[in-house]
Amino acid sequence: MIVKVKAFANLREVFGGEMKVDLKEGAILKDLLSSVFLPPKAVKAIIDSESGNIKPSILILKNGRNIRFSGGFLTKLEDGDEVSIFPPIGGG
Repeated sequence: MIVKVKAFANLREVFGGEMKVDLKEGAILKDLLSSVFLPPKAVKAIIDSESGNIKPSILILKNGRNIRFSGGFLTKLEDGDEVSIFPPIGGG
């Protein structure tokens, strides 16, 4: 199955732009967010090396919905899904 990955702002450079990743059926977000499918710099930018979890400041959406409310790392992926990854955003 094919999942599209889009990174925004400064993460776009780390990811090398938009990607299409071919995953096996039944894959979850944790499978996608590994150095098997993503550049090591991208994994380092979004995964906390100590806890192994997604950094709290990183926002990840699956088809426009925050994955923190749909299973986090265990969010199931399906063919045609779009995963969007946003860096910390500050302002004021």
